[in-house]
Amino acid sequence: MSQVQAIDTLLAWRESAKYWAKHSVTIQQMFAPLTRALIEAAAIAQGHSVLDVAGGPGEPSLTIAETVGPTGSVTCTDAVAEMVETAQAEAVNRGLTNVQFRQCTADALPFPDNSFDRAISRLGAMFFPDPQAALREMLPVNKPGGVLAFAV
Repeated sequence: MSQVQAIDTLLAWRESAKYWAKHSVTIQQMFAPLTRALIEAAAIAQGHSVLDVAGGPGEPSLTIAETVGPTGSVTCTDAVAEMVETAQAEAVNRGLTNVQFRQCTADALPFPDNSFDRAISRLGAMFFPDPQAALREMLPVNKPGGVLAFAV
């Protein structure tokens, strides 16, 4: 993806954030089977720490936060500030306290090595400007024996 294409993509996501928020219930229901499959593929369980790369308006992070329970945690990232804000607001609406949010790109993750048990991305990888760079970022932040899972 060229620099111009990447900028155009980010602008489009900024504009669409309000619609993702407005239709969040419908979108959550529509993608629920995909979210369940991703949770199963990554073997996400209670107590895990999970990184959601390109989590957009909060799903699947918010569903995963319920799965990992109070002893687990989820970090939801997205490149678009408006998406992160939408995700934060929905976490508050659901009363979730085990999920954090961070605006960052997939190819510049600001986390130390060995931070997460699992790293996932649902329908985000195809928008990574440089998928190889994103993988180079995701691998080391996963703990040894951790799992990466993608739905693309």
